Amino acid sequence: MKKPTLFKPREKFLVLAIGPSGADGLFLSVDEDRNIIFEKRVKDLDLKKFLASPMRNVAQKSWEGNYFFKAHRKVIVAADSALATTIPIPLDLLRESGAASAEIVLPELENLIAQAMGKIFNQCRNEAAARLGIHELDTIMVGAKARNFKVDGRLVVNPVGFTGKKISLLLELTFTGRALFEDLKQFFNAPEDFFFAESAQARLASLARARKLPINLIVDEGPRGTSLFVLQKTKDGHPVLYREKLAWSFDILFTRIAAELGVSDAAAREMYRAYLGGAMSEGAARAFKKFIDPAVERFFKEVGKGKIKGFVYVDAGHELPFDLPYRRGGVIFEHFPLTEILAQLGFAGRGEDAAAPAAVVSRHLLPFLEAYFDRSNSEINQKLRRRLHWLVD
Repeated sequence: MKKPTLFKPREKFLVLAIGPSGADGLFLSVDEDRNIIFEKRVKDLDLKKFLASPMRNVAQKSWEGNYFFKAHRKVIVAADSALATTIPIPLDLLRESGAASAEIVLPELENLIAQAMGKIFNQCRNEAAARLGIHELDTIMVGAKARNFKVDGRLVVNPVGFTGKKISLLLELTFTGRALFEDLKQFFNAPEDFFFAESAQARLASLARARKLPINLIVDEGPRGTSLFVLQKTKDGHPVLYREKLAWSFDILFTRIAAELGVSDAAAREMYRAYLGGAMSEGAARAFKKFIDPAVERFFKEVGKGKIKGFVYVDAGHELPFDLPYRRGGVIFEHFPLTEILAQLGFAGRGEDAAAPAAVVSRHLLPFLEAYFDRSNSEINQKLRRRLHWLVD
């Protein structure tokens, strides 16, 4: 098992899960035996006030080298797809005529990628703005990572030192809105590594450590509907993320209950919890199931339109109306496999890890694990990060 490159044992962390309705924070640490220690969970944060407090156990330096906070704690942010999005761009970079026989050097690679970024930036920003539902001028690029390198069609970990005419790669550009960028600007502009990711992408990458691709994540986003994220392999065997909207949400389920029984939305939600918790009589439960079955079948119909395969994980914010694991055709809905991921990554585990609530596992622990083992801090990505500081200052 390789050691993580971004973080070290015994360090403390703050994992922020940020969505349109607010942010939740999970304070945790990893001891010398690689047990994950849950320290505290805080819900419904006012992000700006929370990060502005000098009493918080968060440590980052400003770009000038001054500490914002006194204590040492790495910050990891997993932002909802409504607030951040990553756009993958395959690039073929042609070297200057006559340079093919010379070894590729880092400054050359950096300049070639920077030139390509300049050409595609506006198009990518426009796409990101459309995904986030904001104006292009309020869409800020906060991340750029290059991976999946090839030189003249040959797979390489790092093209520097190789010879050839064409460098191919996948460039991932991450965007967020101006409001969230301003809240987190001190971290984006810090000299140390700061892990910021679109939540769905980070979670699926973590799940891929314990499950073969393709794997699927369904995220119920309330009034915004439901999103399906699919991580699958390209022809070259590299993982790539696809996304689409499903015409379904839990609101449909609660609206049907309210209409059928003539109750308020709040009462419908309470009755749903009572049904799932076995608090209804046998006859009432049978009748209630008939009310919700059409909405549940609509859910499966929408999932089926995506023609997905493999394991499906659901982050709904509500308990599902079917027990997990649940097989439907060629699809298996299952619990988040935290125990297997911890074992795969060499964590000792202490019991409470696997017993963590599903929402904590999905929104905090999966992004944490991906950040903990992040290996994207290559020389070229460090160079790209410095260019971002110049772009966003």
